Order: sequence, then structure tokens, then C-alpha cells
Amino acid sequence: MEQQGYIVEIVDKKTAKLKMQRHSACASCGKCATTSEKKDIVVEVDNAIGAQVGDKVKVNMETVNVLKAAAIVYTVPLIALLIGTIATYFILNLSKINVDIEVVSGSVGIGLMLLSFVVLKLNDSKFSESREYIPVVTEVLIKQGCEIKL
Repeated sequence: MEQQGYIVEIVDKKTAKLKMQRHSACASCGKCATTSEKKDIVVEVDNAIGAQVGDKVKVNMETVNVLKAAAIVYTVPLIALLIGTIATYFILNLSKINVDIEVVSGSVGIGLMLLSFVVLKLNDSKFSESREYIPVVTEVLIKQGCEIKL
């Protein structure tokens, strides 16, 4: 998936922040600092080519990695919710405990889902360090300070 945007900040030697228009394919994966009303997003990119603040650049992220990231973010909490709810329901049903089984199993499922979100958030730095799930600056299209003459 290719996008274009402007470098707005240099984070370190290998990472920069890029401002670009939100693409429909990445609508709300949670990686970008945005709300649904904004059209511009700011996202961290791999800046191995050394683009500077103000440069217009082309970034690329492999479609496979986009799909892997979406699968992780969406399916892990869903699986935690289902396993927590179903397992608790059957365990309580077999143990003949006198409680409202549906409420308890639903609560456990929601609790495990929230726990999975916390675990994903705690591992966010690990995903960032792998550099597999962030866009890569592939080309500087317009250098900072250059003007296009018509």
C-alpha cells in the first residue's frame, strides 16, 4: 500500500512522524493518532533514507503486514471474549453453582477481552521495534524548501 505525505518530526535516526491523508484501508486500526472525523493522520514511519522535516515523501507498507496487524488487533480480543464466555459458561454449568451463569460468563468474557487489549498495548513497543508493522519511506518526492514552478 503506497501513500504520500509530509515529514513533520524526526523522532530518531531511523524513525520520523509523517502527516498524510487517511486511507480507507487503514480507517481505524488504532495505530494512528486520530479520530474518525479527521482526514489527516500522523503516523510513525521508518525513515532509513534520511528524509527531513518538510519533505514530501512516498511511503509503502506491504499489504500482508497491514492484514497481519489488523488480524492481531481484531481477532485476539474477539477470541479472548469467546473463550472466556464459553469456557466460563460450561464450567459453571457443570459445577452446578447457584449463580446467574449468563451474567458471570459474560463478565468473565468481557474481562478477558479487556485484558487482551492491555496485553496488546503493553506489547506495542515490541511491534514497533520489529519495524515490520510500520510504513517505510521509500522516496523523497519534494525536498524541503523546494518550490514547484508552474
